[in-house]
Parts: sequence; structure tokens; C-alpha cells
Amino acid sequence: SFPSSHAANHFCIAMFFFVTLRHIAPKAIYLFFIWAAAVCFSQIYVGVHYPTDILGGTALGLSIGALSGKLYNKKMGLLH
Repeated sequence: SFPSSHAANHFCIAMFFFVTLRHIAPKAIYLFFIWAAAVCFSQIYVGVHYPTDILGGTALGLSIGALSGKLYNKKMGLLH
């Protein structure tokens, strides 16, 4: 159960979009983080994960999302 794959997946996607699209849609990009937080809250609410599972998954997802977003930007020549 540790780390939460739900948290890791959703925060990875949110961070990837933040890193790659923040210059195109700076306000809309935060909706992905709200969605990821809602998914994480629901996992705790229904009793599938403990808060520590969510925190571990969130940290993992944010790290992987940031790294993959930076690599994508570098590969596509979009570094700012």
C-alpha cells in the first residue's frame, strides 16, 4: 500500500502538465493539482490508504513528473 499509486500517478500527471504547459495555460494548469488532491482525499476517505501512503505517493509522483517534464522540454527544445 505504500506508496499510493493513485497519488503517484495523479500527481505525476499534474506535475508533468505544470512543467510542460505552465507558459501556455498558467491558470488552468492548477486544476490538475486540484483533481490529484481530490483523488488522494477520496483514497483516505474510503479507507484504502493511510495519509502516509498518500504523502509518499505524492512525493514520488511530483518527483517523477518534474523530471519527466524537464526531459520532455529538453527533448522538444522548450526550455525557458
